[in-house]
Amino acid sequence: MAGRRKILAAAALWGACAWFLSLDVDFLVTKLHNAPPWLLQGSRALFMGLSVAVGYAVYRKYLLEIQNRSQKYAEIRAEIRRLLADLLTTPDEDLIRQLHRTIQRIERLLQRHDPKAVQRNEEQKKPRVA
Repeated sequence: MAGRRKILAAAALWGACAWFLSLDVDFLVTKLHNAPPWLLQGSRALFMGLSVAVGYAVYRKYLLEIQNRSQKYAEIRAEIRRLLADLLTTPDEDLIRQLHRTIQRIERLLQRHDPKAVQRNEEQKKPRVA
């Protein structure tokens, strides 16, 4: 939910900047007495087109991030199902040892796909300045 708020805030900020810039260009063009009349409409259309293009690029990036996240979750689910299937086919004598291995593998799998764990590892590796 926080990602959507950031994207909406960025889109609103970009739209406000483009609107202000188009007003500024309108003001500058109207102050030029010998400017052709089509320059005002052309400049406004150019800036609005650029703002729409940037907004669309941000939106596509957001959709791509959501798609990548859902693919990662699907990979995690498949891997956990495979590990549990291996656990269920284990003989009774090795069941506890295999259960511990499976738990460790699941934890490693989740850590590998957890973006927060990557950030924590990077913070731990940074040298601390006193």
